[in-house]
Amino acid sequence: MLENGRTLFQEISGLLEFYICGCIPYGPKNLGGWWSDGVIHLEIVEPVPDRFTLLGVTWIDSLGISPFEIDLEIDPSDETYFAKTIFRIGMLDNHGIPTVASRNLAPTRVLETRPQYNRDWAMAVELTAPPRNATEQSDAPKSPVVRELES
Repeated sequence: MLENGRTLFQEISGLLEFYICGCIPYGPKNLGGWWSDGVIHLEIVEPVPDRFTLLGVTWIDSLGISPFEIDLEIDPSDETYFAKTIFRIGMLDNHGIPTVASRNLAPTRVLETRPQYNRDWAMAVELTAPPRNATEQSDAPKSPVVRELES
């Protein structure tokens, strides 16, 4: 338990809800104003040191539920930024339109059937830290560096 009476899982899930909401505006416009309304399933995997994969399922407003996957690469020498983050969310229907799963499906089932390639997610973007040599305020980027993934 944390000081506020929440478990660590609840705390991370709450932070991810806001993180997801902050990432979605960088995605395609056809997400139709999606927002996360709570993470209902979360798995954290550390395949190698300083790299984590967060696999989960989130409510998408009142529309239904959607899988997400976040790859985090930590730079042990710089605690200010993640070295790289790849954020993926949502599924595409047979016509390439973003869709959500029924809220009646088990979150683990939704996660099992999540897309396996970046091109099959409704949104897949890579966020990278500003260059290390951006030492002055004027050198820092005005917003995160974002690149939509193609594969």
